Amino acid sequence: MITDITCEKKDMVFVNYEAPDGKKRHNRLWNGGNGQGTVKLYKGDELIDEVIAKHIGCEYGEYDPE
Repeated sequence: MITDITCEKKDMVFVNYEAPDGKKRHNRLWNGGNGQGTVKLYKGDELIDEVIAKHIGCEYGEYDPE
């Protein structure tokens, strides 16, 4: 399977997320539902199916486990 999805940052929302324990572990977190792209399914080298996907949830950011 090959998945190729893109999300345009201009359409995403900057989220200031705080975990239930009060810590802020996510930095520069962007979230949106504007992703689009394709999912290609292969069996060996043969392309079996290709799906065009839209309105995919996207999230970009940095996670600090401490």
